[in-house]
This record gives sequence, C-alpha cells and structure tokens, in this order.
Amino acid sequence: MNRQPIRQPVRKVEVAAVLGGSAILAGSWVVVAANQGVPEWERELFVWVNDGPDVFWQVLWTPMQLGSLVGSLVVVAVIFLVTRQRRLTLAALVASQTAWWSAKVIKNIVARGRPAALLADVKLREKASGVGYVSGHVAVAFALAAVVAPSLPRPWRPVAFALASVVAVARVYSGAHLPLDVAGGIGLGLLTGTLTRWAFGLGGEGLPVHVRA
Repeated sequence: MNRQPIRQPVRKVEVAAVLGGSAILAGSWVVVAANQGVPEWERELFVWVNDGPDVFWQVLWTPMQLGSLVGSLVVVAVIFLVTRQRRLTLAALVASQTAWWSAKVIKNIVARGRPAALLADVKLREKASGVGYVSGHVAVAFALAAVVAPSLPRPWRPVAFALASVVAVARVYSGAHLPLDVAGGIGLGLLTGTLTRWAFGLGGEGLPVHVRA
C-alpha cells in the first residue's frame, strides 16, 4: 500500500502571518522610500537600542548567528536530526534560502544605507558592508520560525519567535541595521516562511501525518 501525506488544513494564524507579513514589508518599504534620511522616531528608537551597554554583545552575538547564511544551514541540519522529517527540513531550507536571497534583491532595489552612513555616533559592534533595507538576518530568522513553530509542541512555539526576535534586536544593537530594516525583514520572513509551509503541504498543526492508502 502507498503511504500518502495528508495535507493539513490551513490555520487562521498562518493566514494572519501572510497578511501581516505582507503589510509589514510593504508598509516599511513605503516609509523608507518616502524618506531620504531617517525619520526622527526611527532615529530615537535606534539610538535607544544601539546605545545599550557593551556587555550585552557577548550574550546576543551567538543567537544572532541563527539568521546568518551558515547559521541557517546549521538550524536546518538540527531540524532533520531532531525530527527526521524530510518535508519539514526541506521547507526550512527553502524558506531560509528564499528569505536570504530575496533580501539581497530588495536591498539592491531600495539601496538604503546602513546606520553609520545615515547617522552620527553609531556604535558599530559588527562590520557590515553594503546597504541596509531589508535585514537578511532577520528575514531568515523569522522565515525559520514561521516554518518550524507550527510543527513544535504548543509550549515551544513562542520560543521559535522569541529567538527570531533576539536576532532582530541584535541587528539594531550591533549597529548593522535601522529599525525599519528590521521591520522589513520580519515581514519578509513571515511571508516567506508561511508560504513555504503551504507549498510543502505543512499547513495546520503538528508534524506531517502519513496514512496507508
């Protein structure tokens, strides 16, 4: 008998993630495009986070790597080792890669400078070249969270997004990105991750279920 995957029903929260992610990405993009520099509220928020004590860098650097290209591949490998679910693993790989390279495309289109190019007295804790909007690290982190969280036991789902949020804060704290760069990354990640779940038939709760047909 052939084993065929059951396509899980799409949950309302995943629809909200797609709509919300699209709105955050589009809204942040419009604000960035409408301002040649940095809006005052964004500058104040950036300074508040970036000006934090240097000791936090030792704590934030390691989880921030979850959003890097290499770090995302490590996460994908861990997902397979822990779950042995090939579809979930492939979905995580596709989502993270799509988020990373989509961010590169958007960066080239928007061409917004990094904080040090737009503001004075930026605390640079990490070297970051090129342009800022959107944050590729944040996009990858939220794409992985959106893919994996619905397949985790319910108490662990917030942990996935908490780790992604740490990446977002760390990118501003490091001086690599402005808040709107991070917002765009969150939107892109939610959108990419959730759509990838759907593409791999992972909509709904729990790991993929198989039955004999």
